[in-house]
Amino acid sequence: MQLYYPAALGLAGAVFLALSSRDWLALLAAAVLACCGLLASWHAIARQPRTQEAISSYLSSRQEFGEKIVAVWGSHIEASRDQMETAVCSLAERFSGIVDKLDQAVGASTHATASVDHGDTGLVAVFARSEKKLASVLALLESTASSNAMMLEKIQGLEQYIQKLHGMTADVGSIAAQTNLLALNAAIEAARAGEAGRGFAVVAGEVRMLSNRSAEAGRHIAQQVSLINDAISATSLASKTSMREEARSMETSEAVIHTVLADFRSVTDALVHSSNLLKDESMGIKSEVSEALVQLQFQDRVSQIMTHVLQNIKRLPDFLQQHVEDCARDDNLPVLDAAPLLAELESTYAMAEERAVHSGARAAPRQEDEITFF
Repeated sequence: MQLYYPAALGLAGAVFLALSSRDWLALLAAAVLACCGLLASWHAIARQPRTQEAISSYLSSRQEFGEKIVAVWGSHIEASRDQMETAVCSLAERFSGIVDKLDQAVGASTHATASVDHGDTGLVAVFARSEKKLASVLALLESTASSNAMMLEKIQGLEQYIQKLHGMTADVGSIAAQTNLLALNAAIEAARAGEAGRGFAVVAGEVRMLSNRSAEAGRHIAQQVSLINDAISATSLASKTSMREEARSMETSEAVIHTVLADFRSVTDALVHSSNLLKDESMGIKSEVSEALVQLQFQDRVSQIMTHVLQNIKRLPDFLQQHVEDCARDDNLPVLDAAPLLAELESTYAMAEERAVHSGARAAPRQEDEITFF
């Protein structure tokens, strides 16, 4: 249906021009527009089979491309899996021998350390004694913490005295302000009265009364300061007492720790004897591990194969993008060929197994004594 759109648009334009104007130029333009639409539809209809054939060929080539490239990738992965399985089986057998030797070593170690598993020198008894001694250390630390708490309470009590000092300081400031105001009034009255100065006597009395109040406030402040000094002295004494208690606690703790370390040292000596027995078996275990490490070279081979395949897979988007650009440049759908991408993959091969898999053969299993150096 879409193939007839150009013809329909051309005819519609022609009819519109013919109806909108009776001029011969308009009629000629309408005829040309109708012919162009018909010609465009005819050309699209003629190209349709070729376009469908090109699309079908393109899709078929894409399918063939995917089948070829994925088949090679799958063969590589399968070959890598076979190598990994063979090597892991060999490693399992060798590590089984290692486990047997370790069982023998553990049996010898258990026999050598049997003397420390029971009695007063046993590990359980050592832990029990250490637990009791460390409990006494904790008790000393708790006592020290209690002394510090008492000292903290006394220090917190100083806040009340400080608040009182603030209040009395405010009173002294208020009295001083009133005294200053009364002194000013007295000066004014004296100036007005001249020699008589009766009002000055009243003002002077008020000043004396305020002065007495100031003196009383000063005495209260002195008393409170004395109380604060007593509290600070008590705090200082408590701090010194706490320091002496902490020093004694530290000395006791140090002695206990030395004792605990001595107990653990005796246990360590027995374990050292056991480790000497384990050293005798280490040479045999080392030999088995060395043989096992040779088998671990399969990881290098598999890593190389996987790296080559991964690099080729990463090239696939760029390869497809280049194909799209070629299609846009040539205005057609060329067949998608996997040969260049496979050639790039083949150029990265470094082992005979890779070349054999690429050619379609199955990789031969490696001999046990075959070693590859990379």
